Amino acid sequence: MRPSSLRDRGFTLLEVMIASALGVVVLTTGLVVGTQMQKRALFEEQTMMAQVTGRAVKELLTLDLARAGAGMGNTPLSFSYGDRSAITVWYKPDMAVGVAGAGGTMGPDPTFAPAPTTALASDALEIYWGETSGMVTLAPCTSNSFRQNATSFCTVPNPALAMSATPAILVSGGLKVSCPVNIVSVSYSAPDPTGTLTINGPASESAACNPGAPTWKKGTVTGDVENWLALRMGGGAYRVNWKNNIPTLEYRAAGQTAWVVVSRDVEQLTVREGVMDFDRADNTLDWYPGTNAYNLAKPHPPISQCKTADFGTKACWLGGKESDGTTPAAPASDAELITRLRQRVRQLEVTLVVRTRRSNQDAVQAGTDEEGYVRDGYKRRRFTFKVEPRNFMSVGMIRKPAEPTGATP
Repeated sequence: MRPSSLRDRGFTLLEVMIASALGVVVLTTGLVVGTQMQKRALFEEQTMMAQVTGRAVKELLTLDLARAGAGMGNTPLSFSYGDRSAITVWYKPDMAVGVAGAGGTMGPDPTFAPAPTTALASDALEIYWGETSGMVTLAPCTSNSFRQNATSFCTVPNPALAMSATPAILVSGGLKVSCPVNIVSVSYSAPDPTGTLTINGPASESAACNPGAPTWKKGTVTGDVENWLALRMGGGAYRVNWKNNIPTLEYRAAGQTAWVVVSRDVEQLTVREGVMDFDRADNTLDWYPGTNAYNLAKPHPPISQCKTADFGTKACWLGGKESDGTTPAAPASDAELITRLRQRVRQLEVTLVVRTRRSNQDAVQAGTDEEGYVRDGYKRRRFTFKVEPRNFMSVGMIRKPAEPTGATP
């Protein structure tokens, strides 16, 4: 036998153990780094999805707010549970118990859960407009009223027959309120081309819209425009529901009762209303809620929370002259003050807070971040944008121009 050489020698047990240990360290490090990179990539993907979702919801709300009031101006919609403007902002309502004064339209709703903290509470929006597709023009009946009886109205000859089982708005374009109805059918019988528009009936109508109201009598308001139209009701309501502790932006179409999911990424929706101030030469907007230039100690509250006492302190103020040149009188009720303020709304500022669906537990820390959000591992994106409802800008109230020197009033 020949003696062994160093070339024929293998690894010692110690060398194998050291190599194995180094391999385990390298492999473990690679797995940890790979896992962290995968988690980061997933979280960045969620952040990008939140960004895209925010833009989509922004476009949706912008389109709806821009056409609010189309066909109905800024005259109130007279529901049985109270009048509504084309845009109604409810300030951080708990719709599980119902919005004060809203009756059946905004609660109580047992499927609604409020935000876990006041800081995360959202506003609710109601938006309405009239769509001209298939609209029907009403005409006075033989009784000089546009309404025949509790369930039918007279129309011009050969009316469009497209609307049936349709939520609609009856608008005059004048000083009278708009009346929401549910159209059953539109019909006419030859050889008489005069048509009949049939509705479900007056059970849910307001006093201003019921069959015996002066609203339907021709010539009851001096100088009023009476060109009654039946328009399809467009619009609906938006809210953020925290049911099962998941913030969900929900939408309910006009005339419907069910809420549908728009997005499960929107954590908060807040809205400020810009009111035209006729006391200022440039018609600067007063923002509700916001700083009150007339009384810094009394900031503007949300319009839905204005009280007649706030008129005296100018926290809720109708500055300058009315559109007819008269000095604004003190409102007789909270509802009147709110209605008159909303008739002067010219712009809305909407803020959306969109968050990722999953929390990154590695990012959970005490305190808040630079934007004031709790460091709970969620990544958030804030979208703030302003919208001018086109209809309000064209037909809303404006300051009466000054008479030229020497002109006859």
